[in-house]
Amino acid sequence: MTVPKVVIDSAILVTPRLSALPIELIPIAGRQIGVNDLKDVHALLTRTVTRVDAHLLQDSRIGFVGTASAGTDHIDTRYLSEHAISLASAAGCNAAAVADYVLDAIYQCGRLESLISGATVGLVGYGAVGRQLATRLVRLGAIVKVYDPLIREAAADVHVCSLSEALSCSIVSLHAALHSDEPYPSFQMLDSEAAAHVMSDAVFINAGRGGLVTEEALHRMGDRGVTLVLDAWPDEPNLPSALLSKVAFATPHIAGYTATSKTNATDFLIEPLKRALNLTCALHQTDLGETRRIVMDLSEETDIGGLMTVMAAVTRLAQDDSEFRQSWTRSPSPDNFESQRTNYRLRDQYSDVTIRVERASAKLQGLLSALGFDVVT
Repeated sequence: MTVPKVVIDSAILVTPRLSALPIELIPIAGRQIGVNDLKDVHALLTRTVTRVDAHLLQDSRIGFVGTASAGTDHIDTRYLSEHAISLASAAGCNAAAVADYVLDAIYQCGRLESLISGATVGLVGYGAVGRQLATRLVRLGAIVKVYDPLIREAAADVHVCSLSEALSCSIVSLHAALHSDEPYPSFQMLDSEAAAHVMSDAVFINAGRGGLVTEEALHRMGDRGVTLVLDAWPDEPNLPSALLSKVAFATPHIAGYTATSKTNATDFLIEPLKRALNLTCALHQTDLGETRRIVMDLSEETDIGGLMTVMAAVTRLAQDDSEFRQSWTRSPSPDNFESQRTNYRLRDQYSDVTIRVERASAKLQGLLSALGFDVVT
């Protein structure tokens, strides 16, 4: 019996469930996957760094493409459909991780207390990440406004609004899918004119797709004093140093990188892959390992003080920003950006952190739970 060959981006985590499949995995760096690599291959597992189109697939036997990402803008979906090539994405695999990143950014920018006091947060995009984040923000006490022309209504306590209204909030976070489809293309939807709605004292976070906003718009916001937090960049892995200097916190597109989300990104593709290759083997769920446990005596802390103490012990954004900038200063190149992203030390997901709070108030316990932590007393 011929064992199916599967080319896999070498940055994709090979989980126990994937390695248990009766297939031959061929790891290749995502940006280096070429036509000759796919000639006798049955399936391709990729990320957003690989352009999957007619040129790449023209001489291949590929019958299945799986992308370990939520977005599919790097894939010519029409070509796949016309050639009966199955497609699966890992939509939702990193929603919790990206929501964690945004909350970390809000904390690092000194806006967590105002958030709890009812600050406005504008979300551009209400997909898996937007919904996950909105739920936590509402529980924390924020007023959440959402712009997404593809939805008619949102959850209770979430206000659907215009783009200009979302951009006028105290905190703005981008989570729209990237595409050029009419009537609501999102590619460079935030140009300088649209970005003028962002208040000069606002926090602007892009932990989604870099192509949603133009570089000029980011420069202008930075020049006006807007606090910029960027994980996704307009032309990554190219990163202008002039723009980096205007950004408060910068990371190399790793907002969705936790141990849990990386496992999800792979395992979400396994069942579609099995169907496409007619694999009948039974797979079992695997243990992701022990969760991180933190014990804190917060009896002497105020509710806000206790919250800040926990966040200071858990969050990684400031450290990630420092490490990225130091590396970039030594080697400001696209290859270094990719290296920093590929070799990123996976952080803990909030839901995988168990916080044992001793003698903490019920309100503080509720706030920690709203952030996404597993709280025990």
